[in-house]
Amino acid sequence: MNVGFLSIGKKYVDEREAEIALFDSGYDATMFMTIVDEKQIEWAYSQMRLVCDALVVEGDTETFYSAMGEEFASKPASYERDGKIFGITDRATDAYLCDEFIPMLNGKSNQRYDVVTYKTYGKTVDELKTILKDFTKKRSRVAIGYYPLQGEVEVHVRCSNKLPKAELNELSDKLFGLLDGCSYASGRITIAERVAQMLIDQKLKLKIAESFTGGALAAALTAIPGASKFLEEGLVTYTVRSKIRRLGIPPQAIAEYGVVSGETAYNMATGLLMSGDCDVVVSTTGNAGPTVGGNGAVGHCYIGYGNKYGVGTPDYLFDGDRAQVIESGVKTALFRLYEYLRQRQAMLDQNKEV
Repeated sequence: MNVGFLSIGKKYVDEREAEIALFDSGYDATMFMTIVDEKQIEWAYSQMRLVCDALVVEGDTETFYSAMGEEFASKPASYERDGKIFGITDRATDAYLCDEFIPMLNGKSNQRYDVVTYKTYGKTVDELKTILKDFTKKRSRVAIGYYPLQGEVEVHVRCSNKLPKAELNELSDKLFGLLDGCSYASGRITIAERVAQMLIDQKLKLKIAESFTGGALAAALTAIPGASKFLEEGLVTYTVRSKIRRLGIPPQAIAEYGVVSGETAYNMATGLLMSGDCDVVVSTTGNAGPTVGGNGAVGHCYIGYGNKYGVGTPDYLFDGDRAQVIESGVKTALFRLYEYLRQRQAMLDQNKEV
């Protein structure tokens, strides 16, 4: 079933979340249109009725009712005509879709679905489709939706709820193996939430030193309730002087290698370790833009992570404006931390078995 969204005056619906909610229930969000001219409302409505099997009208509903004339004089919140379902609301929020509109659609269908969700980072939609192409060829009863967002792709795998539980578990295990290395969670949680839980489970204390991310990394983690269980300290050492004074970085090292360098990211991380009151450290240094200068090309960043036994300092070149570069830096730092914690847990499990 194809579902359209007609926004009157202002668009409130989150297209990505609407697509996800509908996909998980077996429907497709196929058309989004925003109309600001009252004279075009009737035309837009008629055009969308030709394409869509169901329609959500949101925004200035009073103007919509007025433009449509006597047909909508009673101002219905929903109605059905010619086998098509229509919902009218001030805002097509996630709650409206899941609690009101989708149940109306379900009333016309007996099919229900189970959905397995994977959160991935560092792969594009095309790369993920290549990874899963053989999987999808062999399973005609499975539908896969890909939903990208700033370096991440949320993968939703939908199948009939009549599928035997054992087969669903087998399907989940197969997907987990195929996505190994780029998936950080099963379910709709953020990478910050995943890392926080791993730090708590492993009883580790984290310290952070940020430059180009400007405290955004610490903010992502402290937004999680109970952050004091795993976060010891977060420093924003934005200037060269701050890096030298707060982290003990040798001035000659910065002079020789520059602020945006693997050496600086390493020294920032090891500077955090000097106090001896943490188990894991993360550092960020780079140029978030918008100008190119002595601090390197815009988007060029280094992330340090590790512990007293070793610190890695991979570099990256992020696309986008200043805000996007910072967001990419935060997510990449968290994903690197996730990989480190995952490897550490695997080593602990092996030792337990021995």
